[in-house]
Amino acid sequence: MAERFADDNVEIVIAPAIGGVILSQWTAHHLSEITGREVFGVYAEKEVLAIPSPKRKNRLCYAETGNFVIKRGYDEIVAEKNILVVEDVLTTGGSAKKVIETVRALGGNVIGLGVLCNRGGITAQDVGNVPKLTALANMKLDAWDEADCPLCAKGIPVNPDVGKGKEYLARKK
Repeated sequence: MAERFADDNVEIVIAPAIGGVILSQWTAHHLSEITGREVFGVYAEKEVLAIPSPKRKNRLCYAETGNFVIKRGYDEIVAEKNILVVEDVLTTGGSAKKVIETVRALGGNVIGLGVLCNRGGITAQDVGNVPKLTALANMKLDAWDEADCPLCAKGIPVNPDVGKGKEYLARKK
């Protein structure tokens, strides 16, 4: 992936946490090796709000907003830098698009999006009109609405250890 962006003057590589952290670091490392200049690897994390607990006095509950934030001082180095966003798998492009929007809101110049696998046919326009979108693999993987799922119809259980299985089962309770 680093080779595909070697000529794009990338200064910072950023990915959504948690899954993209390693990808961000290694892509930045290889870009540093290829270009001969230091490229930073950072990450964006899901925004979490602390709200008063409705059940217990003097306690807080934590809720994700669905947005991404760049913290720990990384937000201060993003402005006016050339940023490469990386992601492992694009299905809907939602997480990548939110990270791109967050980088742009901080004044970063998004030069592209690199992904290991684009399984949803996502285009550059789908993720905020990035100038360059590249995937190491493009493949169409079937996805179904719950009502149309052939595996559910056969009674095959959802694996909570893969993908969003745990969240799906929690929603069904």
